[in-house]
Amino acid sequence: MRTGSLAALVVTLVGTFAVSASWAGMLEGTVRLGGIFVDEEGAPSTVQETYNLYDGFSVSQIHLGGLVDPRNYFLIDLRDLNLDSRQGELVYRRPGVLKLTAGYDRHRQVFSPDRGVDARREDWKAGAEVTAARWLNLSGSFNQLGRVGDRLAYPAGSVSLLGSEYDNSLKTGEVTAEVRRGRHGGAISYRTSLYTDELNATSDRTGQVVSARLYTPCKFYDKWTHLLRGAYGVHKATDGGLDYKLADFQYTGVIQTTPALQLKYGFNGRRVDDESTRLKTDRFCNDLDATYTYPNGHVSAGYGYETNDDDRSLTSAQSWRTGTSYHRGKILSAKVDYAGRVKKDQEELTLLKDVEASRVSARLQVRPVADLVLGAGYVKRTRDLPDIGVQTDGDIVNAFGRWSRSGWGALSGDYSVTTDSYTGRAGDFDTRTLLATGRADVERIRNLRLSGGVTWLDIGRDLDIEKSLVFVEGAYSLFAGYRLEAKYNAYNYDDYILLNRYYTANVVQINVAYDFHTKGETK
Repeated sequence: MRTGSLAALVVTLVGTFAVSASWAGMLEGTVRLGGIFVDEEGAPSTVQETYNLYDGFSVSQIHLGGLVDPRNYFLIDLRDLNLDSRQGELVYRRPGVLKLTAGYDRHRQVFSPDRGVDARREDWKAGAEVTAARWLNLSGSFNQLGRVGDRLAYPAGSVSLLGSEYDNSLKTGEVTAEVRRGRHGGAISYRTSLYTDELNATSDRTGQVVSARLYTPCKFYDKWTHLLRGAYGVHKATDGGLDYKLADFQYTGVIQTTPALQLKYGFNGRRVDDESTRLKTDRFCNDLDATYTYPNGHVSAGYGYETNDDDRSLTSAQSWRTGTSYHRGKILSAKVDYAGRVKKDQEELTLLKDVEASRVSARLQVRPVADLVLGAGYVKRTRDLPDIGVQTDGDIVNAFGRWSRSGWGALSGDYSVTTDSYTGRAGDFDTRTLLATGRADVERIRNLRLSGGVTWLDIGRDLDIEKSLVFVEGAYSLFAGYRLEAKYNAYNYDDYILLNRYYTANVVQINVAYDFHTKGETK
């Protein structure tokens, strides 16, 4: 069935539901029909926000939700139904008994400046949850991700060893059985995957993973809770010779000594046996954390130690973290965090050798009056590779505010400055990024809702790029549930270093929306 015929069928069904007097439950929803008009110039691969915009008539949205009867709920949400950017979600619930979900998403990625090289992805998913008993829950899911399109060779004009096209799919499925009783519980899961490539059969591969988890309080100390998880998986190519096995074990112990103090220990041990490289990689990680919570905030600290051994090289890493927060109702909140990590190459055989990294962040938010929120933040991050003479250093400073008042509308804004410095073996590289956003919403005029906003990005110093996005939209309520909606978007991109790397687009979208609500006799 063509998408146009499908759209007509769905609209007919919606209309039938909306006017049917025999509907026994409750139904409410929205139907949007309209058109999209796109006028663009330049290199369309530079602005991702326009990758999935298509000219023409559009069944913009069909949103349905309601009750079949007092214990059965459903939701259907379909968007851009007749376009290549179509999406959809379906949900059916019977609380405490059953939940069914399904979804679809179609997306385009652009690789060449003229949008002549692109790839399209289709994502199908479905899931089910069944409460078989008060102590038993069963669930399952299935997902299929397909990719079809063109592959861009590098450098331009060359022939890629991987070919010139995509045509592959990844199917995954999982089933889980979970039992629970008070503070005791556990689950067993099985997950499988199948990857197929129509253009390269040697890439086909399969995988299976079985896992189990358990949580229970300590038999001798009730304030201590044990959480254990184990997994074993096999991953292999269809042609053989490129398979590996994975074994994983995790343990987490949480001790709530008092309502204010929590201690936590975590252990993770993993082995990957790669048949293609004949290497067995062992990873062991130990983490300790403590958190003290008081009426106006918390204080936390943690330490971790990790080793990786693959028979050829041995590395170890230590990490530290600490943080604190303070709040005073809705008037004031503040938070400061620090994290550091040092990795040591014990045998000096890895590519990067020793690595040192740290991150400090702080955030403050105040509400001087009920309708106004102001805040500021700061982030400092560094990464140092002393053995190869490479270092990165960056700062982010931002400020934000929001004012809102019922019946009037809202104003919001955010401004940030990011500086990054890279010292490498081939030379230095510096950038400074300015990012500003603003939005206004007006609700003061009866039957009319207006919104507008702007995002401006400037990347300078060793780069020279500017990008802006502007939108204005409005919705006017007509009569008997009908509404007229209009939206205008302007996109602009300029790279002043690379020639012909510019883009501008004007996008207008107009919809007529209909909101309806029906209620029949509840059975």
